[in-house]
Amino acid sequence: MKFLKNFKSFSKDQKGSLGVEFAVLFPMIFGLVAINFDAAVMMLRYTNLETALDKTVREVRLHGFPESNDNGLAYFKSEICSHATFIKNCSENIAVEMSPIDTSAGFTKPATIQCINRADNSEPVTEFTPGQQNDAVYVRACVVIDRVFPNSLPGIFSSNEEGHVKLVADTAYVVEPI
Repeated sequence: MKFLKNFKSFSKDQKGSLGVEFAVLFPMIFGLVAINFDAAVMMLRYTNLETALDKTVREVRLHGFPESNDNGLAYFKSEICSHATFIKNCSENIAVEMSPIDTSAGFTKPATIQCINRADNSEPVTEFTPGQQNDAVYVRACVVIDRVFPNSLPGIFSSNEEGHVKLVADTAYVVEPI
């Protein structure tokens, strides 16, 4: 009986009740803020990659590719990375593919996305063919980046075992006659 009497008086006492509420709710609220911040940074980087690819394609449409042994791949990557200011180590983490579109047969995006593999530091073999005059050309860029909070929930952008996220941007354009 003494236990019940002590329990009743304990249950009526409200000292420290706010501390319990804080201890329960704070981690959940902080977790939501962290997930939202992580998603916001990923969205910023994704839109930055999309914008950088669009600006680079515009420059290529206006000025063409400089003469080089690699069909302009190094130039194209460097131009994307010069516009992608929010992507760290862009030049080491980007893979670009470019291929002419056969407009008579219709076009379907390639299902497999070729990205850098950071685990073994290998760059994928991708097609980079700028196309001739009046060709429609498909361009895709893939950048592998780190998440802000690698141990947080996946959210919008899913990551692999190492916490890397693949951001993929694509576009198409027509090579203008000179």
